[in-house]
Amino acid sequence: MRNLLILLTLFVPLIGCDSLLPKKQASAAPAWVLSTPADSREWFWGVGEGPDLDTAKRAALKDIAAKLRVSISAQLESQISVDNNKVDRKARTRISEEVQKTEFNNFVVEKTAQSGNGFFALVKVDRQAFIRDIKQKLGNLDSLIQPAAAELGKKTPLEKFVALRRLQPNLEKATGHAQLLTGLEPGAASAERLSRLESLQQQAQKAATDLVFRVQAGSSDGDLAAAITAFLNENGIRTENTASGRGNVLAIASSSRSDAIYGSKLVKLKVTLSVQDDHGRAVTSRDFEVSGSSSYDYAGARQSATQKLGAALRDVGPIKGLGFTD
Repeated sequence: MRNLLILLTLFVPLIGCDSLLPKKQASAAPAWVLSTPADSREWFWGVGEGPDLDTAKRAALKDIAAKLRVSISAQLESQISVDNNKVDRKARTRISEEVQKTEFNNFVVEKTAQSGNGFFALVKVDRQAFIRDIKQKLGNLDSLIQPAAAELGKKTPLEKFVALRRLQPNLEKATGHAQLLTGLEPGAASAERLSRLESLQQQAQKAATDLVFRVQAGSSDGDLAAAITAFLNENGIRTENTASGRGNVLAIASSSRSDAIYGSKLVKLKVTLSVQDDHGRAVTSRDFEVSGSSSYDYAGARQSATQKLGAALRDVGPIKGLGFTD
């Protein structure tokens, strides 16, 4: 018993001293993590962390993209257009989208190190190679845009509207690339290219407001005319409900079939939209078939079908909705 007491007396102080022993320090982050190298004319730099090296590398590339987006947006701040005393944020949105979609093909994993959560990675992207990639993409788009833009002066308002709407997807992408390039490589050439593309964007907006349709429909199709007019107005296209006069005509014709199934009232509409230009020439037409139902009456079922017609038009947009092909 005495020997046991002696052992316990010796053991208790050792337990108390354990808290005084030096603990193993977590490895400190490398200097290049705490202070990332500054971007230069040759390289963009980024640091990332992840559970494995591949994830850390991707995080570093995202770091580069985020800094690039902020830097270019700041440089273009004074160039963002102002409309009705409100700043147009589309330019910044395009930059954000283009940078997010960018795949950095010319990069080097410069350094790696272990971290508490896995690994750190220091990555650099070849700035000049990135600029060359942007220029090539912009050149490819420009080769599609410029021939069409050169013909705009010869077109009627309707033809101009259709041509510019067809250009819109490529025009949006090209403008985003041009804004990136203006931030990456400032100069007269970059500014001129961006100005030219933005001018086309403004023409596209104006083409819609310059276009006027006389909407013609039978007395029983007033609800369809109202839904289609709302759709056109949402897209910046003006409308008139006069039966005569000059200008483009949008004629609405419909046929309907009613039925009743298990107590529900059903209406199926076939709607034809026909476009005539300001010379009275038939330009295009398109058919829509929509169905609606109501538990109460056929009027409610027709209203449901009319709402579906509006949704179908919004799904395809004004160009396809009016029967023009891409």
